[in-house]
Amino acid sequence: MEITSPQKTAPDWNFHEAHSQLLAETHARPSQAITGPAEIIHMALKTSDEIADSFFHALDPDKLETGPRHRTGSLKGIRVKLEKHTEFLSCTFFQELEAGTNKQNLMDFVRENFPVADSEVYVLLRLSLVKSVREMLKVLPLDHRIYGGKMRDGIDVRSTFIPDEDGAIRFGLYGKNLTSDELGRRIQRLMEMETYRTMSLLGLPVARQVGKKLAQCEKELEHLTLSLGQQIVPTQEDDEKLFHELSDLSETSNILLAETRYRFSASRAYFTLFQQRIESLEEVKVGDVQTMSGFLRSRLEPAMATIESTAKRQETLTNDLSRALVLLRTRIELNLNKGNQALLQSMDKRHDQQLKISQTVEGLSIVAITYYAVGLASYLLKALAQQSWMPFSDTFLTAISVPFIFIIVWLMLKRIRKAWEERKSS
Repeated sequence: MEITSPQKTAPDWNFHEAHSQLLAETHARPSQAITGPAEIIHMALKTSDEIADSFFHALDPDKLETGPRHRTGSLKGIRVKLEKHTEFLSCTFFQELEAGTNKQNLMDFVRENFPVADSEVYVLLRLSLVKSVREMLKVLPLDHRIYGGKMRDGIDVRSTFIPDEDGAIRFGLYGKNLTSDELGRRIQRLMEMETYRTMSLLGLPVARQVGKKLAQCEKELEHLTLSLGQQIVPTQEDDEKLFHELSDLSETSNILLAETRYRFSASRAYFTLFQQRIESLEEVKVGDVQTMSGFLRSRLEPAMATIESTAKRQETLTNDLSRALVLLRTRIELNLNKGNQALLQSMDKRHDQQLKISQTVEGLSIVAITYYAVGLASYLLKALAQQSWMPFSDTFLTAISVPFIFIIVWLMLKRIRKAWEERKSS
């Protein structure tokens, strides 16, 4: 359905770039008015964008645009409604059976005019809108249990929810004293209910498959956690090996989470839509027949519980792995700190030893320098002792000079070391 712009009576507004799309979305999926008796086929297909465009082109060859979201039209006397959703294409075909007209095989019409063979079928429904309750029951097989009741506006609906020979789920409907618009709205809600129910169940096989891998990961995590707690005096090699194993397991868990995040989120969204649609039908019980809403909810809710449980297990596994990795990383850091402390202590001891050695060497250096300095001074003192006015011998003068020379050498070396330490600290 396309929106035509009204005649301009005011200056142009600076609308948001998505303004037209937002308005079009309001009218994107209108219900189709229908009068009985009629046959309806509804399909939800997994297609590529190119195949989806070919559906739209088959309905209206004159429109060659690519990427349309929805279109309604008529082809060979059959009304067709196409809608592109996020991950499926829905196609609905309406054949109103007027008196005196030949009934065309609607399923053959679909196969002959649309590329359904190039698509995967999610949902295939065949709805028969009849003129009486008796005719409604005739369209359903008698060897299967029948479910149904009265929908809103007094529409009787029955189904076995078992595929027929064409693989379609059959619905029989009878509505008395209803307008074509009322019938169209209720039938659309019924088709949407079954479509969203099926789409929500797509997460169930994934949940079952992932559940087996999760059980293996949970068992491995339990083993690694026990190993983490049982190590009394863990070595660095043990911690590194355990850390690599936990990291690999965490990577596996994150991959599983990434692979299922979209599917599980989509199942939750479809389940919410299913609940909204089935509540809008306002189905009430008729006689001893079990209602569709009661039957479908009793089957779908456990499936959704399985999906939710699997998603919760994934979240719990990821959190447990994160805690285990944090605990192990903390232990590794503590061990490294202990090793660094031991290294620092050994370095302190080595420094003390080097200091003592340097002090010893420094003391020996003072003695050695003093010895050589006294030897040099002895030549001067010998010459001084030969003077007539000198009462002391050269040996005495040399002996007296030794402590003075020692003190001078000691002060000079101390000053040199202090200056070196000040340059090093700056």
